[in-house]
Amino acid sequence: MEYKILRELVQNHSKYEGCVKVARAPLIHDGFPGTFNLSFTEYPWLKEYGGFVDFDHDYVFSTVQSCIRPNDFPLLHTVDSWKYLGVFEIADLTGAVSLSKKPDYNELQKWQIRELIDFLKKVGIEQDRVHPSYCVGGTVKELTGGRYSFDFLVPKDEISRKAFLEAGVPEKNLIPDRSRDTFLSLHLHRPSPWGYRTEVNVTLGDCNKDELLDIATTEYIPWRPIYTGSDNSKENIIGLEESESGFAISAVGLERLCMAINAFPTVRDVDYISQIYDGYGVIDEAQDELAVESLRALHRIYADVISYGCKPGRHRKEKIRKMLSNIPDFDKEKLRELLKIHSQTQPWHPELREGIEPTIEKIEMYRAQKNNRSHAA
Repeated sequence: MEYKILRELVQNHSKYEGCVKVARAPLIHDGFPGTFNLSFTEYPWLKEYGGFVDFDHDYVFSTVQSCIRPNDFPLLHTVDSWKYLGVFEIADLTGAVSLSKKPDYNELQKWQIRELIDFLKKVGIEQDRVHPSYCVGGTVKELTGGRYSFDFLVPKDEISRKAFLEAGVPEKNLIPDRSRDTFLSLHLHRPSPWGYRTEVNVTLGDCNKDELLDIATTEYIPWRPIYTGSDNSKENIIGLEESESGFAISAVGLERLCMAINAFPTVRDVDYISQIYDGYGVIDEAQDELAVESLRALHRIYADVISYGCKPGRHRKEKIRKMLSNIPDFDKEKLRELLKIHSQTQPWHPELREGIEPTIEKIEMYRAQKNNRSHAA
């Protein structure tokens, strides 16, 4: 299946009642200070509510978010590099459901899990290939690996476990988990909701027969943090309380899902990505992955700087410089050729055309500064 077709299937899937389509977040925004967009809800929530908790009205939205996770770049040098990208897309399947009143999570979570499993069957991934994780419960200290130690016992996520079984996933495929992978315990520079998460993994067939690939997630958020004093910092979280508002989402990583559907050996074999690798040419595989993924990420960043008018601060610039240092000594014409391919293969991101020359300019500027420092030394 072509990536474009999969992307459209997810976008056009039936959504929660009242769902509205919204533009994606820029890669640089206030929801993730010092880094790039890492997730799905933060930018829309800030625009709609001004925060991440205590929703005063319903807001159900759908989009395809672009993400850059700097921590993934070092993994391009490891045996797990087959599943990592420098920039990737996350899309909701049934809408990001933000509600002013706490819903019946038993009903809502069962519905979005059923929709997800039915969709996976539709694209050729049967239930016996699905291996979802779920939270087995425990103390906050256990589940967060000591990051938080206040006294609160998190119940087992029976809702998700039963929902996967009812959707036809074999019980032997369920993965009990006791970590932050299935217990959302965030503080994103402001009060953030806490709750349950499932990681939906699938087997990949003959190409990677022993591997599981995380291709989707479901979440529902029963709690909000309690703080001591007036400073709402993560150090001052002393407990959790039931949230009066609610949130749930089922989302897929589009490139990984496309890889699983097509039984590709690596995520870079997805059609829109493989073409820039073809244009690059292979010299050394591990080094090529880092170079191409850095170039792809830089192109997306500078295109957003132009189209959204956003500016990277000091910490983001440090991360950008690391990416710039990974770009080989190609001349302008070679860079332009690669960035044109990167633009043409993603018509859903028309801003990339305007980002070609600014990206080349920044690469050239970095090289000149590096040469000047070398001469000065």
